[in-house]
Amino acid sequence: MARPREFDTDTAMQGAMRVFWMKGYAATNLPDLLSAMGITRGSFYKAFDDKESVYLAALDYYDDKIVSTVVERLSAGTDDSASACLAPLFACTGDAADKGCFICNAMVELAPFNAKVAERTGRMAERVRAAIEDVLRRFDIGGNDTHRRELSTLVLHLYFGFHAMGRASRVHGDWQARLSRLFGEAAPA
Repeated sequence: MARPREFDTDTAMQGAMRVFWMKGYAATNLPDLLSAMGITRGSFYKAFDDKESVYLAALDYYDDKIVSTVVERLSAGTDDSASACLAPLFACTGDAADKGCFICNAMVELAPFNAKVAERTGRMAERVRAAIEDVLRRFDIGGNDTHRRELSTLVLHLYFGFHAMGRASRVHGDWQARLSRLFGEAAPA
């Protein structure tokens, strides 16, 4: 009979995600993970094969908890313009400002060398891009599906760039106003 897990999976995954998000994959070592996850070495190796497997699980956790929340918020948006609906993507406060975007960080650090990371980050990015496209469709921005897809890709790239720059503490400006100009909407009040 298998023994039950000796740790809370959600708490452990939150800790793993947080340490990888803040330090990156290469700079994170096993003691960092054990401390962040609140587990012992034995529990770690009963649940995971190695550092890569916990990193992939952390990306899946991020997808499930963070990306799903973003997609749901964009889908359920009750704002009166596309720029108002999308502006929260460009709001970065607290320690999130120092961490950037976990997807973007993973894309830059590991995706070029790790097909599993590339697949996961590509899938997450596509989910966010599709949600952005749905917002543009809902507000009739872009005119046709081809242009709307291109515009949603541009907004996604702006989002990733924003978070990469934020990690370097270079985030400034009123993004709702910038998006309004990009979309040809009336300037926000």
